[in-house]
Amino acid sequence: MYRRPKFLEELLEIREQMSRDSYYDADFFAELVRSGRFGGEKKKKPRSRSQVKSSNNHKNKE
Repeated sequence: MYRRPKFLEELLEIREQMSRDSYYDADFFAELVRSGRFGGEKKKKPRSRSQVKSSNNHKNKE
């Protein structure tokens, strides 16, 4: 039997983790991907209005 390339080993580990995170439910996994809560880049959490105002006030004081 041939040994798997490192790339395939890593890919299988990623797939296993993704399956566990979506509870082995393909529909739930698809919804996570569509909503952007899973995979790809980590998106920054949108700031609330109060955070934006306080950062603007801080800039104005300087």
